Amino acid sequence: MKKFTKCTFMIAAVVSTLLFCVYKLRYDRLYHVMQVLEVFGTPSDFHSCERKNEDIDLVPPTWLQLEPGVQVYSGQCVKLPGEDGACPQVDVLAIIKENPDIDSLLCKFWIEGSTQPILGTFSHRVLMTEKGHSSAFLSCQSKYVTKVPFGISFFRKQEESPAVIPVSSVPDLPVNSPTILTCIRPTSGSLMAPSMLTESILFHSMIGVTRFILYANVLPHSFQSIVAKLEIKTQVQVQVRPWHLSTEVSANIENSLLDQDCYAQSKLHALHYILLRENQILMPATGSNLTQTLNASLLEPGPNQLKVRRFCSEYPNDKKTAYLTRPVSILQSTYYHKNMSANVTRNLVRRGGVTVGGKSAPPANKQT
Repeated sequence: MKKFTKCTFMIAAVVSTLLFCVYKLRYDRLYHVMQVLEVFGTPSDFHSCERKNEDIDLVPPTWLQLEPGVQVYSGQCVKLPGEDGACPQVDVLAIIKENPDIDSLLCKFWIEGSTQPILGTFSHRVLMTEKGHSSAFLSCQSKYVTKVPFGISFFRKQEESPAVIPVSSVPDLPVNSPTILTCIRPTSGSLMAPSMLTESILFHSMIGVTRFILYANVLPHSFQSIVAKLEIKTQVQVQVRPWHLSTEVSANIENSLLDQDCYAQSKLHALHYILLRENQILMPATGSNLTQTLNASLLEPGPNQLKVRRFCSEYPNDKKTAYLTRPVSILQSTYYHKNMSANVTRNLVRRGGVTVGGKSAPPANKQT
């Protein structure tokens, strides 16, 4: 009996020791995790670390002169019917003046791992023609559809072109979240108004917009500092794409180019996109979150027309709103100008289909 009892105690001691070792190991791991969280903060403090399809273009695009009368911007991989590859064709935004001999151009891809560029099949299509200029796509179709080029060149026989146009990376995952990409177009002057641009970014971020693209060449240091802090503390991402045309084109031509580039960038960021001026803001008709408004709206694929309401403040003694605790200039003007707002619209585009008429959508667009 004594031997049985002693054996039982020995077994219990061994089991207890093993359990204690397991507990101690797990406790040490948890303790180290708690120390790391105490030093670096909780994961909720680092929303920016969880971004998908974050822009990784270290070299931003810029307008280049391919040859006299032809300017090119950036390249984007596009899908073709019946093709399952990552990049069967690259489209490059271009401005063509007075219709030079475009059809005789050739194209080649620059692919990582290849010592020589690879020839492709050239084609082009015109988007719009006005006042002697055309907005167009210069396209190059590849035989190696699984390879994603980092650059593309256009040239003629016996005349090599030194210009290599960057090609944006292909998104890792399809972006179908009901968020919106807000593209802010360049101003007609040399510089954007820094205070109005800052207010626009901050206001839109407060109503749930997290993706912005600014078409600008120079931005004030104060604005850059605010954006840097905003990106660290929130999920907001602001991308700057240089935009400087060396030739003067009509507003319609420039709008068509900006709209196409904003659409291409929306594939990396959001299901919806809109092109605004710096003094325009999106105002949800219901609620305070634009993403929730888009979720509740039955938007058709393609352009959805939003009415632009223009508010003015022509005199210093005009009545100002009393609901603002801080002087936000873009919201202070309270005089609604009905005549200036007549027949003025902006398109909020939902990707995933062809143009389906002009259906009004719940969000409203305000301009001061």
